[in-house]
Amino acid sequence: MSDPAKVRLYHTGLIVNDLDRAMSQMGRALGLRWAPPKESTTPLLGPDGLVGRHVRFTYSLQGPHFVELLEQIDARPYVNLTGGRFIHHLGYYTNDLAAASADLEHHGYRRELSGDEQDGAITRAAFHYNDETPGMWIELVSHEIAVEIGAWIAESAAAAGIPYVSPFDPVPSPPP
Repeated sequence: MSDPAKVRLYHTGLIVNDLDRAMSQMGRALGLRWAPPKESTTPLLGPDGLVGRHVRFTYSLQGPHFVELLEQIDARPYVNLTGGRFIHHLGYYTNDLAAASADLEHHGYRRELSGDEQDGAITRAAFHYNDETPGMWIELVSHEIAVEIGAWIAESAAAAGIPYVSPFDPVPSPPP
């Protein structure tokens, strides 16, 4: 990404077969505690059109850099994509999803999956892929989603007595 002011790395996402089991095993092995799992059924726009999906996920309470675990209950949106359904991704948030997505496409990372389009602009999140990094996607998350995720992790960390450092503070402007 040519303009670091557009995005900021905040998590790495891992696909797991069983979320509860992975939380337990990774938690013990790596000393991680987890936010209470959430579920999402948000449809995603991909090469097969708008496809429903169902996923359970959580984030580590320790961070930033956070670990996201995802159990794909309905993996249909991911099955026909480059890399298949066992995707790994670096998750960035951005205040300008359309511009950040266009910038990644300009640099050879094609957009394969995104939130639905409204008024000609993608919403919520976008996943980009480059053949030079097989299996590794770049996820761009809009500011609105970052606010929701930040509040959820902060509340969960506070309930567990773990200090929370937000990775979602405003993205700094580039130097003049």
